[in-house]
Amino acid sequence: MTNPATTGPASRWPLRDPRTAEQRERDKAAVRLQHDVLSTPNQDPAARERIDQVVDQIRQRQVAAGVRGTPFDRIFPSGSDRPVLVAQNQLVVRAGEQELAGAGEWFHTYRRRARAGRKADVYHARDRKAESELEADARRLRDRKIMANVNLIVPLGYIIKGDAYPGATAVSPDYVLPAGDADTTVRVAIVDTGMTDQTRTDGWFTNVVNEGTDELNIVAPFDRNDWFSGHGTFTAGIVRQVAPGVEIVIYRFTGADGVGTDTAAADTLIRAAEEGAAANRRLIINASFGVSAVDGVPPVALQEAVESITTEYPNVLIVASAGNDGTSEPLYPAAFPGVIGVGALNDDLTPAAFSSSGDWVRCSTVGVGVVSTFVQGKLPPEPIDNVADVIFGSDPWAVWSGTSFSAPQISGAVAVLCSADPALAPRTAFENQLIAGRPTQSGYGAILKILPGTPTN
Repeated sequence: MTNPATTGPASRWPLRDPRTAEQRERDKAAVRLQHDVLSTPNQDPAARERIDQVVDQIRQRQVAAGVRGTPFDRIFPSGSDRPVLVAQNQLVVRAGEQELAGAGEWFHTYRRRARAGRKADVYHARDRKAESELEADARRLRDRKIMANVNLIVPLGYIIKGDAYPGATAVSPDYVLPAGDADTTVRVAIVDTGMTDQTRTDGWFTNVVNEGTDELNIVAPFDRNDWFSGHGTFTAGIVRQVAPGVEIVIYRFTGADGVGTDTAAADTLIRAAEEGAAANRRLIINASFGVSAVDGVPPVALQEAVESITTEYPNVLIVASAGNDGTSEPLYPAAFPGVIGVGALNDDLTPAAFSSSGDWVRCSTVGVGVVSTFVQGKLPPEPIDNVADVIFGSDPWAVWSGTSFSAPQISGAVAVLCSADPALAPRTAFENQLIAGRPTQSGYGAILKILPGTPTN
């Protein structure tokens, strides 16, 4: 029997490193720092202090700049050392009006913001409530068999890991967009920070549709890119390298500094699925973000969105990053049934120390020192003593680490397989071709290498 892992489109993996050997060597220092920051446990006192500083910094700079967004606070769920960010004064409640009729007089202290076509709506407390009060109110609703929780902030990985910026790199002059016929039957939808509207002259963003611009710098100091700037652009570049011919559509669910809510992420996933179906595309949705459960309850709106998509749209596959916590604690949407959770490996295919793992992780690929397209500008978002600025010029490339950058490799790989067979559904491509015959490792699923990474030693 032929092994799908070594024939057809998959036989060209892993792709070659786009850098010279000298550049790859120079990149080790930046990648080592990223790896070490991501691998530091959240309970480490110094790491905890820095995480608190970053969160407070983001809140303060948004208030100072008058940015319209979602004010948020930080909580530590019972039994977890991982901080979770929650929208101030908000619950997400999944119920009909009849179910809520007997919820109690206290529930009238909330006003509802309905989400079109969805049962999971946002409820704002009319007066300011502490996060502990919101959690208690959500528990009261759950005691009445009504699904509810705080409206979680869904980060892209770094806001709760401190400093792990991308490093500037350079690709070889002969590294150009791989040849590939345009295929409008297959689409990868990237739900992320959107993509920069900066112009590239190297052709890497040709035929990429931007449905949400990453504005890069909308919070002071205005000579530096904001937190998470370029995350969507980097993700799109990964998909382009792996699947050069397929259609890419990028959506933005985040506000300033990459802060988005459970409901915003859910609405954007549903939009991507609906638009893919309307265009008659076989669709892979890449979700390089995630959040853990609070009180054992996963994000309510995201759960509804995933259930809806997997039930109503059989030609849609959701691929999500497993998270950078280095634990087996499930991260959502990656851990929802039907979603492909993707972990991170080192360049030598050993597990990355920071990668989350567990039986909910379906596969893993390289996530340490991945190279992709980036945005012009300066990092870090605010000056840090004894830390040199990183400058990204025209047509920039970066090297970055995290499960955020493992997931789009899988999304791109599934898209390539579908493009080679007009009758192939994304889920079948994943199950029967991409991971069939691959070696496996407990907690990390099928092991495969698509893009090269960067060694840390």
